[in-house]
Amino acid sequence: MFIVDAHLDLAMNAIEWNRDLRQPLNAIREREQNLKDKPDRGKGTVALPELRQGNIGLVVATQIARVVEPGNPLPGWHSPQQAWAQTQAQLSWYKEMEEAGEMTTIKDNETLEKHIRLWTNNSESKKPVGYILSLEGADSLITIDYLDRAYQYGLRALGPAHYGPGRYANGTDATGKMNKQGLA
Repeated sequence: MFIVDAHLDLAMNAIEWNRDLRQPLNAIREREQNLKDKPDRGKGTVALPELRQGNIGLVVATQIARVVEPGNPLPGWHSPQQAWAQTQAQLSWYKEMEEAGEMTTIKDNETLEKHIRLWTNNSESKKPVGYILSLEGADSLITIDYLDRAYQYGLRALGPAHYGPGRYANGTDATGKMNKQGLA
């Protein structure tokens, strides 16, 4: 069986939460047992070994970094440049997972078909988890021209909004449409 998970914030968990997702989930939870810096410490729900165990061979893996305006109580970055840098750190983590043989990027039909064959015709227990790179919320795109840069490095899905007000569109729990920057 080959299962797809259409949304996982893997790099955010690795970079912002300092979780080594190559480790089993129980080891990650144990390591966080006494940490109080984030609200859900010790309650992580996903790691690469568990994805493999559940036959999840392909994920839509996010990059995410919100920009927050003054007065916005949501967590985020104070400039698009900072948010871009954060997404680049997340991209670097995905590339490191590729180097380690933990993950493989899916950029087109050819790499998708090759990956599905690997997962369906190979009984090896530590197959790389395939990922389609997604940007959750477009706030980190300093200008719309950055979308081309992102496509060049492998971005294949984009959600212009996330939670709350964004630079390009209003997201969950916010009202309105695509704003001026989102329509440009």
